[in-house]
Amino acid sequence: MLSFNFAGKDSYLDYGIIIKRPSLSSPKKRISYIEIPGRDSSLRYDEGTFEDITITVECTLIGDNLFEKIDQIKAWLFGAGESDLIFSFQNDKKYLAQVVNSVDFKQIINYISEFPIIFNCRPFKYAVLNDLVTITQSGTNLINPGTIYSLPKIYVYGSGDITIKVNGEELKINSFQNKIIIDSILYDCYDDDFNNLNSKVDGNFPILKVGSNIIEWTGNVSKVEILPNWRWL
Repeated sequence: MLSFNFAGKDSYLDYGIIIKRPSLSSPKKRISYIEIPGRDSSLRYDEGTFEDITITVECTLIGDNLFEKIDQIKAWLFGAGESDLIFSFQNDKKYLAQVVNSVDFKQIINYISEFPIIFNCRPFKYAVLNDLVTITQSGTNLINPGTIYSLPKIYVYGSGDITIKVNGEELKINSFQNKIIIDSILYDCYDDDFNNLNSKVDGNFPILKVGSNIIEWTGNVSKVEILPNWRWL
């Protein structure tokens, strides 16, 4: 039975919702087109970013006490905010999604109601299992299995002045003690207490390209932990 898991609850097991397999579209790239008089075609500017996607799930609810179930479903869908959305036919990947439509429950007969759910999703799918990768040796090769670069969170343990290199791109960290967190999603550096450490860091925030990524360092580093945030188009 096809189902989806949203905000930790299963559509079929928890609510008895039967779904049709939805269409899963790829995200649209943000490209600006500039028309120039006297010039053929147009200039194209690729921002290197993607727009959100929309997923529509056609649902059927069968059983007694439909109105009570519908109230429970509304509370679930609209109370969740942005949450993980996982489909049973691809349960190793997830979307970051939020319900955006006013759900119209259409009663077919006394025991059957049909309704669409429209999810607004961030552009990519993410790995459901996003485990920390621990690296204790400089020069370690980390493989990105996704289809687009990822934005990792990197935990560096050590002290003093060090240099972290990801695929040769250097990030210098000055005079730190014990641990620093380099967050490429937030473009921020901080410690466990969220104290701002951006002043101690010089360089671009690392990305993990598709395929091979060489992680290196110089200086007093005991280990590096990476939360990779693998993603797919």
